[in-house]
Amino acid sequence: MSLTARTLTLIALTLVLAIMGLWAQDETVGMLWRIPAALILTGLAVESFLARSRRFSLRVEVPARAYLGRSLPVHVVLENSERLPLATEFAVQGPSGIGTPAGTQFLRVRGHERAEATLPITPIRLGARQWPTVRARVLGLFGLAWWSRQVPQEAAVNVGPDLAGTAAQRAASANEGAMAGRARGSGAELHQLRPYRPGDPLHRIDWKATARRAGLITREFTEDQHLDVIVALDAGRSSRLSAGSLDRLGTFANVAARFAEHAIAHDDRIGLLVYAERVLSVVPPGRGHNAVVRVRDVLESLGHEAGAGAESSPLAAALRIRSLARHRSLVVLLTDLDDVTTGGELTRAVRLLQARHLVMVAGIAPHEIDALAAAPAQTWIDPYRSLAAREWQARSRAQLASLRSAGTPVVAARPSDLESAIFGYYARLRRARRV
Repeated sequence: MSLTARTLTLIALTLVLAIMGLWAQDETVGMLWRIPAALILTGLAVESFLARSRRFSLRVEVPARAYLGRSLPVHVVLENSERLPLATEFAVQGPSGIGTPAGTQFLRVRGHERAEATLPITPIRLGARQWPTVRARVLGLFGLAWWSRQVPQEAAVNVGPDLAGTAAQRAASANEGAMAGRARGSGAELHQLRPYRPGDPLHRIDWKATARRAGLITREFTEDQHLDVIVALDAGRSSRLSAGSLDRLGTFANVAARFAEHAIAHDDRIGLLVYAERVLSVVPPGRGHNAVVRVRDVLESLGHEAGAGAESSPLAAALRIRSLARHRSLVVLLTDLDDVTTGGELTRAVRLLQARHLVMVAGIAPHEIDALAAAPAQTWIDPYRSLAAREWQARSRAQLASLRSAGTPVVAARPSDLESAIFGYYARLRRARRV
């Protein structure tokens, strides 16, 4: 119960009347304050009884499907089943992993009517979420107090990785990096005619063109380039660090899901491996829409608890990838680049994979550390923070230099730029035919 301003005012006036009765030294006047006090107590008792028996529905309507990091509207519907008017105030507190606006909302409806409030929410964790009980309070019939009610909810939402934009954007991105490559042998489609070079197979000579030009002309054909791509996603302890509006696990999951769509659009095979201290989930490389669905299903199962608190073991992931990919593939490691505690193991894992595969390491650039290192000192502790940040920078740069010295491409970008940086490198690989 919470008294309203009206009730507090009536109580204050009752107290003033009681003080005046004491000053008047008249027994009749001195007893007058008991009348409004009795009325207030009676009104509160009646309101308490009616508030417990009020019949109304306050339900949260949320789509069954939501996408990580993408805001969506949630509707709170109030239905009054009685003829008396109803006023409610409520706080929409979402489940763990769903960001909801702070503060309370107010709705008032007349008898046998309904009202609706629309609020934005933002999923920040993967997995299925059941909506918790809504805490509400009902204004009493006389407006004397707010009476608390707990309203259970049946709404549930399943949060998955975000999609790669609209259908038009996915179609446009599908052309990035796609190319037809020249190949020796009988390709699928004629690429061009060119003068004969010593060593060209005789069956590739175009005799009609040779007759027209009075010189040997060779046919060059094109062949489609199909890659095997395996995305290894680090779900260990450091993946719970903040990365913009999401944590690093959420950012990596979105990038992996969108990259799967992007690779399939080029008719490449896509696979997924999720690891922490051990390998948690594996999706063998596959082609087509079914492969994307399998990747997204595994990513959706990565709740905030998966691998939480466990140190990452890139070496365990590398050993599993070697047994998973039988021929040369592109391996994309989405991991924490500024975790110097696992730097040595990450370098060994990359070198183990490089014996057979092309490896790219990608992660979030530690811009917060850079800001701390360059920040001017304003308090006594700021110099120590700056020194610690600079030491961390030096160790992190040494780790990145160790990876690059072995010929490993390293992509370090802001959370908003990580996807485009990986897509750009993937496009350059296809143009250069590195895999």
